[in-house]
Amino acid sequence: MLLREARDRAGLTREALARRAGVSSRQIYDIEHALCSPRRATRTVLAVAVGVPRDQIAWPASTARDAAARRAA
Repeated sequence: MLLREARDRAGLTREALARRAGVSSRQIYDIEHALCSPRRATRTVLAVAVGVPRDQIAWPASTARDAAARRAA
């Protein structure tokens, strides 16, 4: 699941998630739109904030790598 899906399921706005996780709402936007890939620590706090295990969220870099691997195969 993507961060946006997890956030929606948790009933959080982008701003509310940012406050819970201690990051900016712009950073949440950038992650949700695959404009940046969060560091491992940020992934952890975001996952905790939405109540989903970190490894169940598809993060931008891993999503991009998986897509590239599928194209190469």
